[in-house]
Amino acid sequence: MSKKSIYYKYRLILLLGAILASFGFSPKIYAQNISAPDTTDSSVISVKNQDFPQWGYYTVRRDFRRCASPICGGFFIKQNNLKATPCLDGVFRNECYVSSIDWSSLKLPLDKLAKVQNQDGSRLIFRGTIVPVEFPGFGQFGELRVKEAFIAATDAHFKGTVVALKNNGIVCITTPCFSTDQFILNKPKSSQVSSIDLSQTRATPEQIEAANKEIFALGLIAVGTTKVVDDLNPTKRDVKFVATQFYLRVQPN
Repeated sequence: MSKKSIYYKYRLILLLGAILASFGFSPKIYAQNISAPDTTDSSVISVKNQDFPQWGYYTVRRDFRRCASPICGGFFIKQNNLKATPCLDGVFRNECYVSSIDWSSLKLPLDKLAKVQNQDGSRLIFRGTIVPVEFPGFGQFGELRVKEAFIAATDAHFKGTVVALKNNGIVCITTPCFSTDQFILNKPKSSQVSSIDLSQTRATPEQIEAANKEIFALGLIAVGTTKVVDDLNPTKRDVKFVATQFYLRVQPN
């Protein structure tokens, strides 16, 4: 092949690459193998026989870029447990930019709201929905409309899967007793565990007591891993959730 032919072939490859990029076919935009519904609504999917919203849980970090609001100065949000998050325009990205957060649904007094707003984003989980807000002269931007807020119990380093733990009403006279449902947040996955270990979170006895109350009420948000504890009798294997962090629900009172 002549040098001239190689040159034109190289130019053609570059041109095709530019055309594909202009149509948005890049890894950052065209997410593959995402296990999520085509929506940002947190109440679309619920687990059978459970009144528990499994979708719409976000972590948040502030946008410290310096440019005109609402283009900058808002928040970057991402859904827990997902590689990519569906943004307002329907595109999956590592994070979605929202110009603001609507806290009104929480109905918190001003002092409690300020406490939540002043928390480091890494210690918060929100359940909410991205909604469009029109800014004259700037166009449409997303806003995170918060339905529930959760604050980490401690500053402990944590790792694992973000789940919700909720008592399912099963009563046993022997162990193991699979009386807790485990919901993987933002994914259509659930299972049952027979015991929960909160000791690695470094939480106080009062916080652990509050966490146990959450399990028996609306559900406890926690991060950790599920382990099978073997027994000589295979029918008595304990399936234990070991938490590295848990989040307590923010209540108006």
